[in-house]
Amino acid sequence: MFGRKSSKRRRKNYPAKQEYHSHTSHRIYVVTWNVSTKFPENISLHKLLGLENSPDQDSHLPDFFVIGLQEVNAQPQNTLYNLFKDDLWTQKFKDILKERDYVVIKTEQMQGLLLSVFARRKHLLHLRQVETEYTRTGLGGIWGNKGAVSIRMNIYGSSICLVNAHLAAHDHMLEERINDYERIVQEQKFHVKAKETIFDHDYVFWFGDLNFRLTGEATTSPDEIRAMVARDELKQLIERDQLLLVRREGRAFQKLQERLPQFPPTFKFEHGSNEYDMKRRPAWTDRILYAVNENNYRNVRLTVEQTSYKSHPSYNISDHKPVTSEFTLKIVRKSRYNSEQLRKEYNNRLSYKLAMANNSDLHSFDGIVADLVDTTERTQVYEDESERTISFKPIELWQVGEPNTIEYVIPSGFDESNADWIGIYRENFNSLNEYLAYEYTETYKDKQHQLNEQQMQHLQNTRTVRLTFSENVSLPLGERYQLLYFQSTGTRGVTGLVGISSPFAVEKRCPSPTFDDID
Repeated sequence: MFGRKSSKRRRKNYPAKQEYHSHTSHRIYVVTWNVSTKFPENISLHKLLGLENSPDQDSHLPDFFVIGLQEVNAQPQNTLYNLFKDDLWTQKFKDILKERDYVVIKTEQMQGLLLSVFARRKHLLHLRQVETEYTRTGLGGIWGNKGAVSIRMNIYGSSICLVNAHLAAHDHMLEERINDYERIVQEQKFHVKAKETIFDHDYVFWFGDLNFRLTGEATTSPDEIRAMVARDELKQLIERDQLLLVRREGRAFQKLQERLPQFPPTFKFEHGSNEYDMKRRPAWTDRILYAVNENNYRNVRLTVEQTSYKSHPSYNISDHKPVTSEFTLKIVRKSRYNSEQLRKEYNNRLSYKLAMANNSDLHSFDGIVADLVDTTERTQVYEDESERTISFKPIELWQVGEPNTIEYVIPSGFDESNADWIGIYRENFNSLNEYLAYEYTETYKDKQHQLNEQQMQHLQNTRTVRLTFSENVSLPLGERYQLLYFQSTGTRGVTGLVGISSPFAVEKRCPSPTFDDID
């Protein structure tokens, strides 16, 4: 009787599917720099990214680069240029990182605020639910010279939010900076379930020209601050830092952590030099903070290790010095096992153990159950539903100037969005914005309310779908291409890359002979 009751109690607690959490470590390298409207001309950015001049000499490359710039030149002619091409800063970083097989995942710009995320190519199919947001705080919220841009995404199932901010300037504007922070936290809303706000995410990185200054404006002159820096009295100086003080008081940024800067103040310098501009009091305006929700998962404790935090004084085109920080994250990979199969395995092994065991060495029934469940949990693991991918059937040849029909396989239970699309890219593309042509998938064209129950059930099963690209799609000859399937909810919506085809070649069919060609 004791054994039967124990068995029932355990069965009652089984859901139809249960989550299993494993984890891996990934490295992220964050850059923040107020570039003071300058262009990246005649400068090398390798050292800023922690890279050697030659890719062959690089070691321990991070999985992701996150680059946040402030005061990018946003004059009307440059804004128009950026509608058709990457801005000059993004292009400069891309030229360096493409040699190391990084791909631009997303870029978001609001006037002078620019945020870009680069990922190693091997991670592309594991970056889901990418979404951007922005908040204006300049002139009471109507002007985008101040504020924040953000990018959120899931990385192998863990959620991350990246915020690049430029807050109110000047020593006496502390309350305005606090108000800017509060406005950004309140107004940034995402469309991913349970991750609607910045601090809902597993990991948050908040960086930028936060513009916090040193207290004692009336009692400490720029010359005195410079003298303290020269004497390496940074520990005494950082105690006057406004950001540190408001965090301690719980007035702003209290949910974020920061390793205190051990580098000199990064503002304000004379352009083209490493000398402080004595018209302003030097300050640590440029910062990188982070937060982790350690207990978001039942059996895994999330952690983040900050392995570096430094400024780069050799860069002198701006009145700010760039700041970088590198982190190692514990990324949770969610999987599921089917408890029905677990129960069958449990019953088979239980019968075997009871038949083979002697009364003298038979341990308690609960002990048997625990042993069986522990073993089968480790063996009955399946891929997380959010990691399902689209597979393309091989494309033997693409005929230029003619309609081309492709085939792809949608796995069972795949959650199609209402604006999924397939783009054509060059092989070894360097940005997800570099599509040459695209077509929306059948989910966008079909009206689901017109489908009957049987048709709706068919959509939930594994199925092969055909999609035809127009004859007007023009692809240059002599190159190879790939198809990319994007799960998307629409313009400025939630997007994720879920399928990549094998490379294929293109050719132009020779025209059929006419009567005029016959002698």
